[in-house]
Amino acid sequence: MELYLRILLGIAVWFITFVSGMKIYQIYKSKAKKPVPDEDRIDVLRKYSEYEEIEVKNKHYPEMGLNHPVPEILHKYDYSSYCNRNGDEIVFSMLDFVCDHFKHYSHGVIPSNPSLVSIVRSCEENEQKTNCRGLSLILSELLRINGIRARHVTCKPYEEPFQDCHVVVDCLMPSGSRIMLDPTYRLYFTDGNGEYVSLRQLREAIIAGKKLHPNKTASYNGTGFNYDEYIEYMSKNLLRLNTNYRLNDTDSISSQIELIPKGYSTKGYSRKVQYTTSPEYFWNIGEN
Repeated sequence: MELYLRILLGIAVWFITFVSGMKIYQIYKSKAKKPVPDEDRIDVLRKYSEYEEIEVKNKHYPEMGLNHPVPEILHKYDYSSYCNRNGDEIVFSMLDFVCDHFKHYSHGVIPSNPSLVSIVRSCEENEQKTNCRGLSLILSELLRINGIRARHVTCKPYEEPFQDCHVVVDCLMPSGSRIMLDPTYRLYFTDGNGEYVSLRQLREAIIAGKKLHPNKTASYNGTGFNYDEYIEYMSKNLLRLNTNYRLNDTDSISSQIELIPKGYSTKGYSRKVQYTTSPEYFWNIGEN
């Protein structure tokens, strides 16, 4: 009899927990500006694949401080040994520098007013780890120190608010090629012709189902790289893209531009962000 009562009690507790969880989920869905979609992520991305090229008022062009002095804190990491490169090779050398000395930790935090120096100091206090935003902020600033136009881009999903996003680097190489660099995975892609793949092209390739080729050294914290998992992950996080036009070592919300697809409503979203459906405006990074 006692065992029977325990079983009934266990079932009752499970039922109450389940119902409470469902109620919390329903409340979240009702209050969310955009709830998590029920469809597969790739289907949502393809549904919102198109943009609309319209005239943008109050245009803001990238403000990049290039060729800044090298911060003293980098010398302890033998930074100068990574600088003996020419042309596009300096881009990959900076990617190696970041990935050789700093690791990804998804729950890592970065300073409220992030800069290259403050993020590196934060890493030193946290086993040389930071999140994807921290890694991308370090890499993009290192590239700008070397006179290369680069910026971090936040890759966001459909839903708002969201639990997870990803941050990568959009870079215009000395040769004029555009490339996406992902320091979380020591990663970049080439296409079937051996050409470097930009973030814009990555989104287009995923939508079209085209196969891309990761660099052979791609790896997550030294544990290898899974192509299919990465493409699935980015299928979720390439629905909208956000960047800063003031790029002098900053990540301020007051200077953010967000590229949203045609038909995607931003009703109720932050008014501090400039939303646009114009890819030509968003992807204008200037010239080296």
